[in-house]
Order: sequence, then C-alpha cells, then structure tokens
Amino acid sequence: MRIGEATTVENRPQRTTQRAAEAPASPAIDAAASATRQVSAARPVEVPKIESVTRQIDSFLRSINRSVQFRVDQASGEMVVSICDAETGEIIRQVPGEEALRIAERIEAQLSAVLDETA
Repeated sequence: MRIGEATTVENRPQRTTQRAAEAPASPAIDAAASATRQVSAARPVEVPKIESVTRQIDSFLRSINRSVQFRVDQASGEMVVSICDAETGEIIRQVPGEEALRIAERIEAQLSAVLDETA
C-alpha cells in the first residue's frame, strides 16, 4: 500500500505494542510509529489530515532514499509500518516487529482457548 492509500477495518479491537528498549532510527520512523499509535488509540482521524502527514513523511523518506509501507498483519490484525530501502526493498525497520506480532498472535490464541473452555 502506498502512502495516502488507506483502508479501514471497522468493529475490530485495536491493540498497541510498545518496545521501550528500542530507540527510533530516525525522526520519520518515530513520526510513523507515533501516528500508528495515535490512530489505533484515539478517535478516528480525518482522512485529509492523515493524507497530509503521510505525504510529508513520504517526501522526507524519499529524500533519504527510503520508503514507508503500511499493511495489516493477517494473523494478528495489527497495523504494521515498515521503513524500506527504496532501491533494494529491504526492510530497515518495522513497527511492531515480527517477534512482537507472533507473541500477540500466541497470546490471542491462548486467551481464545481459555474463553472457549469457560464458555
């Protein structure tokens, strides 16, 4: 998905994952991670404002030969923001990381099993 393109998933609970030990690699990554947390934790943000902020982030990242990708992890339902090398496509930074996504998936599966047993 390119910046400026957004899809919404309604009636799906949102979770946020933070890693205190990780320091952002650049101001753009910090801004992207912050925007993701705000969107998932706050009330809906107006689409024009999101588009404006994503255009600014995209412009900065292009100037340093980087790109940003937004996707929804199918297993956990979490929004994932990836910063990539624009030439090679290599992922430089991802929030939340793959390990955090798999942990969230396992926790959800275990909670689901507990709820099924108690029901």
